[in-house]
Amino acid sequence: MTLRVRMTQTTIAKIAVVGSLVILAVKLMAWWLTRSDAVLSDALESIVNVVASVMTLGAVRISAKPPDADHPYGHGRVEFVSAAVEGGMLIAAGAFIMIHSVGSLIDHSPPIENAPLGIALVVVGGLINLSLAWMMISVGRRMNSAALTADGVHILSDSLTTAAVIAGLVIIHFTGLWWVDPVIALMLGCVLIYMGWNVARGSVNRLIDRQDDGDIEKLQTLLRSHLQSGSNSPKICSFHKVRCRHDGNMHWIDMHIQLPGDMSVAQSHDIATVLEKQAVAVLGGAGNATAHCEPCKDCSCDLKRSASTS
Repeated sequence: MTLRVRMTQTTIAKIAVVGSLVILAVKLMAWWLTRSDAVLSDALESIVNVVASVMTLGAVRISAKPPDADHPYGHGRVEFVSAAVEGGMLIAAGAFIMIHSVGSLIDHSPPIENAPLGIALVVVGGLINLSLAWMMISVGRRMNSAALTADGVHILSDSLTTAAVIAGLVIIHFTGLWWVDPVIALMLGCVLIYMGWNVARGSVNRLIDRQDDGDIEKLQTLLRSHLQSGSNSPKICSFHKVRCRHDGNMHWIDMHIQLPGDMSVAQSHDIATVLEKQAVAVLGGAGNATAHCEPCKDCSCDLKRSASTS
């Protein structure tokens, strides 16, 4: 990972921490003024945002460390741990909100107070949220940072729930229907649990090295283009055992390529080096690829026959 990438990720993570604190202060003020269950739900999610943003900042800093004797593959997986914990926190917040909302429906919530001012504050917090989420998701995806992307998705979910809260406050202000507030909070709890589950599941899949079908297809397409019938050079006889896993923004790629058995070690090494560089490039970001060369055993292989007659 380049120094520029590390600085960019760390800067974005710091901005997320500051932004989350500002948003939390605005929403807590809105809740204090309105005493709305829906606004309280929104504020609770913002508390999770603050904790998650601090975790993301730590994860980005740790994942940027170079490989060492104890971590020869680098420290990138700490981002997946951070994202998994963040998903769990979203699920916990959603469950708490649902329990509180059911209690409010049973006990009848008190009327909403200072609705116009509360709406204005929630709108301000929502706009800050939306800007922060867009920035983190775009940078996280561009740099293959699981922690930044997960935190951005989390903050985006906060923007969506904020929109629902605003709609609820407007309805309550003009209709006086008290039950709208806990019902909206209940729905928000369900949304948080759903989004938290998706974030946690994706992170756990990366931690246990679940194969990314899209990346494998890109690598196989590249290797097929180097077959005898393909359009790229150098040529290979065949390939198999194509694998790839991710540690943060790092791709670790393994592949077995078959070449004519009488090809020199130097020639095989040169071909493997070309394919390794192209494999990293086709996936984007940083990476490390290893191509294992094997002698072709297919007697009908045109490349093998042409090599033996030359």
